[in-house]
Amino acid sequence: MRFPLLSLRVFLGLMISVSAAADDFDPRKIYSETSKAVVLITGFEPGQQEMSKGTGSIISSDGFVLTNAHVIIDQSKGRPFNNLRIFLKPDRVSGDLRKDTSLKYRAELVRFSENLDLALLRIKSPSIGNLSPTLEFSDSDLVSIGDPVIAIGHPEQGGLWTLTTGTISSHINNYGNMPGKNVFQTETSLNRGNSGGPLINGRGHIVGVNSMISRKAKDGLAITGINFSIKSRVAVNWLNSIGLKFELTPLKSKQNSPPSAANNAGIVPVPKDKVIPAPKPEIKKTPSPKPEKLVPKEPRILTKIRPYKEKDLLRQVEDEMENMMNEMKKNFN
Repeated sequence: MRFPLLSLRVFLGLMISVSAAADDFDPRKIYSETSKAVVLITGFEPGQQEMSKGTGSIISSDGFVLTNAHVIIDQSKGRPFNNLRIFLKPDRVSGDLRKDTSLKYRAELVRFSENLDLALLRIKSPSIGNLSPTLEFSDSDLVSIGDPVIAIGHPEQGGLWTLTTGTISSHINNYGNMPGKNVFQTETSLNRGNSGGPLINGRGHIVGVNSMISRKAKDGLAITGINFSIKSRVAVNWLNSIGLKFELTPLKSKQNSPPSAANNAGIVPVPKDKVIPAPKPEIKKTPSPKPEKLVPKEPRILTKIRPYKEKDLLRQVEDEMENMMNEMKKNFN
């Protein structure tokens, strides 16, 4: 009779530990500690009626920002935007677009990889000083299905610096038959504008870079709760492969598995005079593994919904360009 009793004790102990872990996950606390390291990114060309907008993460105190490559690429021309802006989070998001986007800086493109859909920017401002806080990376290889996560970003038809919660749904390697592009599937609510933003664990560390959403099946049926985030290990390997030094913080007190070699395919240095398109690697036609099924919880939006209009943001950027041109004319005269 000892064995059933022992099994019951073990079971109860596991249930208590799982409950305690769930109680330790506090989205409001995580948001308050990390949201200042999340930025709004815009890319535009003077005179164009449309602009690109997305989200990024400050990953170093000297102004490096990680985002998606598709956020900074002008899709109509197939090359990066010449004008990139980064907006820092104010102390309080009020819903007033001009106030909430008053901390704006020019950004330069350092490197990007279209194949991995990653880009590195740097804030161009000698007066900005050391940025704090910054976001660290946790090892995505130690993340399990069902782990709770949050996303912070600027979703279309939503507000700025919006917080949503969810869980990890599955692991998918070589997404889209792209070698080295390993992703999470998550039911954390994401929309256009969240691209490039962080997927954050309970420790306040990046475990993924939010990148893709599925909204329609091949037969036209609507899809909800299917979103994808590039794993932090992929991002860190890429950053290190272009000459930077970032580390993965282990989630557990166990020896990490050896990092897989970063796939350098598609890493493109940005020259001063022109942009070299990313080379297309040979793609093997191997079927993507089927994701494990998980019944998701309903994602929650915990921040106040204060929708902003893209045309107002574009008008504000155009006003800035006009003011800059007028100032240059005054100096010339």
